[in-house]
Amino acid sequence: MKQTILRALAGLVILTVGVMMMNALIGMKGTPPVKPRAVSARMVKGMEVISDTTPPKVRIEGRVQALNRMTILSEVNGMLPVGGKEFREGVAYSAEEPMLRVDDSELRASLVAQRSQWLQLLAGSLADIQVDFPERAEVWMSYVQELRVDQRLTELPEPASDRERLYLTSRGIVSGYYSILANEERLDKFTLRAPFDGVVTGALVQPGSMVRAGQPLGTLVGTKTFEVKSAVHARHLGVLQVGDRVVLQDEEGSVVALGRVARISGNVDEATQSASVYCEVAAEVGEALRDGRFLSGYVEGEPMNGVMLLNEALLEGKRSTQVYSIAEGQLKLVDVHVVHRDADEVLVTGLQPGTVLLAEPISGAFEGLLVELVQP
Repeated sequence: MKQTILRALAGLVILTVGVMMMNALIGMKGTPPVKPRAVSARMVKGMEVISDTTPPKVRIEGRVQALNRMTILSEVNGMLPVGGKEFREGVAYSAEEPMLRVDDSELRASLVAQRSQWLQLLAGSLADIQVDFPERAEVWMSYVQELRVDQRLTELPEPASDRERLYLTSRGIVSGYYSILANEERLDKFTLRAPFDGVVTGALVQPGSMVRAGQPLGTLVGTKTFEVKSAVHARHLGVLQVGDRVVLQDEEGSVVALGRVARISGNVDEATQSASVYCEVAAEVGEALRDGRFLSGYVEGEPMNGVMLLNEALLEGKRSTQVYSIAEGQLKLVDVHVVHRDADEVLVTGLQPGTVLLAEPISGAFEGLLVELVQP
């Protein structure tokens, strides 16, 4: 028993001495130096400040509407003949080209008879004119000889005196002349001509049908000049004026129409704080515009001097009036004055020419960040 206790005490002493020796050896070992973490520069793209004369752009969008549009009405009664170029939806007409011809045979026959009676009256008055107005006899004789009952009347000779005018009036020559002119004008209404280049978008009658005076016959829409109505915020109205250049693009960004600002609304909508801007446009060469098509684009205002065009994403600060410049390998905030802002672009002033700016926004940017310019 006594030997067992002595052995345990000896083992404990040996263990204690070993731990003390190990701690002493560990304390003799020096602490390894801590190396500072290397800071690497961010690779960024830069651009040099260049002041230029740039027009402010105001984005617009809207539906294309034909500037010329009319509902065709008949002023006379009659039958629409069959044959020829028929009045149907999708048919195009040039300016002054006949679109509809109402049967006018009855009125033509009536006009021939009316001219014959008037010519008879005028010829019967030649003898009296020879006696009372010998100096005018040759003028009236030539006029009668040139008349044709199947053709429109030519202008009546101007009376040389009040006595001659009263004579013509008392004989019914003047009233007969204007009565025939009125019927000749009415005859023209039997043929409806296109007032402008256009296409039929709705035909309400068919060839061979009967039409009545005042009856709508269809709609003609112009194909040359169009108008786009767009709502523009009130803050942009100060840079727009009538006559400014307009560029319209399709969904792929291709230019399809060019034009100008034709009118600007005089009031601002209370709910949207926007005003209507009407742009008169024409199709670009090789393109075609159609009524009702939706397009977007921009209006170029009066060019501004000493400005620079920037992406709005580059603006920093609470009021978005600062941008990052690159100087001595670090980012530095500089103040700018925004003179125009629209969509994702801004025009700014206040930058020193030659200053290098951050060309693309980067995540985690802050003033003093180490950067290195990417060589183009």
